[in-house]
Amino acid sequence: MTYQDALDYLRIAENAYNVQAYSESAEIVEKLAYFAIDRENGLSPQQRVEITEAVKQAIGRFTFCPDEYIWEKTCGLIDLFRWQIK
Repeated sequence: MTYQDALDYLRIAENAYNVQAYSESAEIVEKLAYFAIDRENGLSPQQRVEITEAVKQAIGRFTFCPDEYIWEKTCGLIDLFRWQIK
């Protein structure tokens, strides 16, 4: 995945969430979260920060998700970033 791919997937995830396709959006956000923390993903430091912040915002959107299972699963992804070294 490239930086541009990640940006495109973030937009797709947001659009999916907005049309209440929560499961699909959560699946994309999960993949992006693991991509963002991967030290060997080929991103520059600035790109890594941008993608990480955008993924955190995407995860935060799920705070308002009416599907409790998806809410719990997706909001738990924020833990991936707690110990991340910048």
